[in-house]
Amino acid sequence: MKFLKRALVASVAALALAIGPALSAEAAKISFDVTKLSANSIVVSSDSCRNIVVNMSHKRSGSIDRWKVSSGISSKGKRVSRAYFYDDDESKRTLTDICPDMDGLGKYTIGPSDVWANTADLVGIVDDVDPTKGYFYVRGKTYASLSSKRSGSTVTLTSSTKYYNPEWDEKRNYNPKVKFQVKSGSKWKTLKTVSAKKGKATYKLKSKSKKTYRVTFSQVSWATGATSKSVKR
Repeated sequence: MKFLKRALVASVAALALAIGPALSAEAAKISFDVTKLSANSIVVSSDSCRNIVVNMSHKRSGSIDRWKVSSGISSKGKRVSRAYFYDDDESKRTLTDICPDMDGLGKYTIGPSDVWANTADLVGIVDDVDPTKGYFYVRGKTYASLSSKRSGSTVTLTSSTKYYNPEWDEKRNYNPKVKFQVKSGSKWKTLKTVSAKKGKATYKLKSKSKKTYRVTFSQVSWATGATSKSVKR
């Protein structure tokens, strides 16, 4: 009888040893991957720091109990902020601060991210850096105006262009490629594209009749586009 007891105990122990590692290995098979990071681009016209909403999507596998993601935010290669996501409410979006007066205008990068996740029994743990990146842009608001004068049949158009610089907290001269346009029916036709210098661009044309003109330019990574009010000359 004692022999049978010992044999039964030995068999149960052997079975536990065989199953145990398999269960542990199964528990340890977890993964957590950031699949997308994004934020809306913003336009600034003051030097105040700004709250931005950062979005994060992920996929995971295994019996993950807790997780945390910390995504770096960089400008011109320099880390300027971080966005934190937690499992508390299955968070996929969070708020963080950026300060354009210190961090500058232009393209901002979200990521890479520090990722940490674990199973309830801590058998399975993820402690890794996810390389996924997202981007958004911080643009200074721009301003365009147009003046005109006529001498006989010669019309002279002069544009003035500025952008808001948060570092100096002021509007400064801006030198985009300005399109001088004339209204033709219900549409605008580009007459000439001129690169502004010291915030000014000039275009002269011949026109005996009075027409309506404007200037416009497109946005770039660090400044918005703008269109002036129209003038008749």
